[in-house]
Amino acid sequence: MVNNVYDLVTRTMEQEFPGRVAFRWVEDATGTVKEKTYAEYAQDIRRAAAWFARNIPEVEGKRVVLLSRNCYEYGVNTFGAVLAGAVLVTMNQKKTWDELSWELELAEPALILNDGVDYGCRDQLEAAYGERLRPMDVWKDTAPGGLEKKIDPNALMVMLFTSGTTGRSKAVMLAERNFFTVMQMHVAMGDHLLDFKHRQLPEDKNDVLSNFAILPLFHLGTFICLFSWPFKGWALNLCSDLRNFYRDLGLMHSDSIAVAPVLMESIYKDVKRGRADKLNGLWNPCGSSAMFDSEMLLGLVENGMYITQCYGMTETCGDGLVNYAQAEPHIRALGKPDGHCEYKLDETGEICIRGGCVMLGYYKDPEATAEIIDKDGWLHTGDLAREDEDGYYYMVGRKKNLIILGTGENVSPEELERKLNACPEVQECVVREMGKKIGALICCAEEKQAEVRAFITGLNRTLPLYQRITAVEFSTEPLPRNAMGKLLRR
Repeated sequence: MVNNVYDLVTRTMEQEFPGRVAFRWVEDATGTVKEKTYAEYAQDIRRAAAWFARNIPEVEGKRVVLLSRNCYEYGVNTFGAVLAGAVLVTMNQKKTWDELSWELELAEPALILNDGVDYGCRDQLEAAYGERLRPMDVWKDTAPGGLEKKIDPNALMVMLFTSGTTGRSKAVMLAERNFFTVMQMHVAMGDHLLDFKHRQLPEDKNDVLSNFAILPLFHLGTFICLFSWPFKGWALNLCSDLRNFYRDLGLMHSDSIAVAPVLMESIYKDVKRGRADKLNGLWNPCGSSAMFDSEMLLGLVENGMYITQCYGMTETCGDGLVNYAQAEPHIRALGKPDGHCEYKLDETGEICIRGGCVMLGYYKDPEATAEIIDKDGWLHTGDLAREDEDGYYYMVGRKKNLIILGTGENVSPEELERKLNACPEVQECVVREMGKKIGALICCAEEKQAEVRAFITGLNRTLPLYQRITAVEFSTEPLPRNAMGKLLRR
């Protein structure tokens, strides 16, 4: 199996699948679908690599930052930059200037490639980094150049920032070996998808699948697809704006989609309400590192969908647990170890991972690195789980989210949130410490607040004293989430 970027481009893209479609996207100006084959993609990667090598002095190790919505050039710049010897850095272009400027100062970019859109801090970006800003297709008039196999598999190649649901994001340092360790899991997952398709859709002889990439490419969950989908010569159908979700999905048939909880719920509602035709044949929603309602997942399975779930984190390059179960009791699980790295639950029940997937560390933060990776090389994920007799891991909660009471008891907010979400009037909620009380911030309609309070009163009667929710705040507006759709706790 290919185990490096150079071979992925020169062998897989250029020799194995040159005529297959690598990317599709809908051009906003015309509303038509545009395509790029792997041969065209590889030629543009060669252009980008040549441009970076010529225009970044002493390019080796220099940082190239991408600030852009999902687009074809994102993939070109990713491989072009690292093949030239630079370090590729992805960032969330929609962050506030306070957050973005902090990350840029940390990364010290030689270049910032951007899509030219003002996401709220364009003036500050131009004032601070104007001479280093370039368009995403800066290389378009450059002749394709030669490529060299020179990436050190154990050296820093890519930096991605954590989602930061409770504080400042950290810059995760990943090497080439991290990505290609994880590819073993992704290739196996692709085989599972084809097996399902052959069983359920025997009349469809097409073994070339496509993935609808709606989650942002700056996040590992989508970024990793730039590496994994070329392995089988499959296509990424790019969507740059959630508001165009149904338009783009309708124009580009997609087999698979990586989803955050809110998107999984939206797909479920479409299926449940008889609107599955809006999904244009989509059949594989893939959940990632989230706890999904098992009733919802079973409902999707009953309507012909194949649910896959992956558990991982940026710090493990997305590697971790995989769940192919389509029925109770295991469909609600995070999954089983994928077999390519080592996994265990420590004495506290925390999921720990060791192997080639584990990051190099947090950039310029050795203290935080030492807190998460122990002396024996085990990465402590911060997620608490239990393992059943069949080897499936089930999420219990997030270690850093635990509410530690003055009496010494630990309360899992996620457990209480699941109970609160059983109330039909609760749209979404976050349980956290409020003063010295266990509190809940709940989104619901104003006229339903009394019903929710009554539900909480009844719920409290079933809970031990130390777990009871004694402070409640309401919001009629959706609760704040990060770019991946996870509720913010701060």
